[in-house]
Amino acid sequence: MEKTKKPSSRDVAREAGVSQATVSYVLNNVPGVKIKEETREAVLAAARKLNYYPNEIARSMRLKKAMSIGVVSDKDLSNFRLMKILEGIKDALLPKNYSITLCFDKQNGPIEQAESVRYYRSNRIEGIIFVYTELREEDYRYLHEHKVPFVVINSHQNQSLSNQVQNDMEQALITALLSLKNAGKEEVAFLGLQDRSPLDRRFRGYLKALAACGLPAEERLCMRAPGKAEEIEEYLEAYYAEHQRLPAAILCESAGIGFRLLRFAARKGVTVPEQLSVIAIGSSRFSTLSYPALSTIENPLYEMGYTGCQLLFNLIEGKPAQSIITLEWRFVPRESS
Repeated sequence: MEKTKKPSSRDVAREAGVSQATVSYVLNNVPGVKIKEETREAVLAAARKLNYYPNEIARSMRLKKAMSIGVVSDKDLSNFRLMKILEGIKDALLPKNYSITLCFDKQNGPIEQAESVRYYRSNRIEGIIFVYTELREEDYRYLHEHKVPFVVINSHQNQSLSNQVQNDMEQALITALLSLKNAGKEEVAFLGLQDRSPLDRRFRGYLKALAACGLPAEERLCMRAPGKAEEIEEYLEAYYAEHQRLPAAILCESAGIGFRLLRFAARKGVTVPEQLSVIAIGSSRFSTLSYPALSTIENPLYEMGYTGCQLLFNLIEGKPAQSIITLEWRFVPRESS
């Protein structure tokens, strides 16, 4: 079978009626070069018609750039939160025609031996974004001393360390609890698991929000279940047997616990939101599919990925950049509250 010849930039230039240089300027988004909008559209239309894609390897060699950034995460690729952050990173890369290189680092050894750092040294990537990955202070020190451009997204790091995109849920929690108070629900419990140090800030945030809203904080409203999330309904059975009812409103530590609470309420004949209002902390692709739809306090995952990537480009290009960027969670009310 005869091999089909791939279209070249010369073919695109001929189809669009412009020079090869103009094709290069348009497809590479070369800064500082003014191109008429109708010319740009003609080049893009010609490229689409001919199914032309630039040779990324040749382009990176010509520009002496890797045209890719590395992403390191402790999360599995099936993780919803990681995928939302990656979506934001991808969209920030598109205008610059960069790609993502996934690096599978194991952070138990020296960071100079990590795959991501080795890729940077060999010019396969131009910077590194760490997502849900804990960096030690010696890792920070090494990356700074060797001038490796890097950003840390959504990790529970020391807040004084630089190059971080963090998030703050305090105001969103207050907004959520005020909505319950305005609906006449002044008895707001917290339902979560014991011994959850990474998520303890959610419980601490709940206590702060209670105080800010003037709502009571009682021991019986702190529903901290032992065991795993899968066993939460056993805890609820015991709680219901002891108190003969559920609190008027419950703030759940995670969306998964929120779904289990909705199922338990349905089994007990407790109507939501009339007898029980439910709000969960955290995002889930299933929040709108449950019955009733689950109200959530959501992490700005996409925005963190997009903003983190922009911060990394500023560092790569030597531009002034904020050392720490904090983005706000948001309360998304639905049928359950």
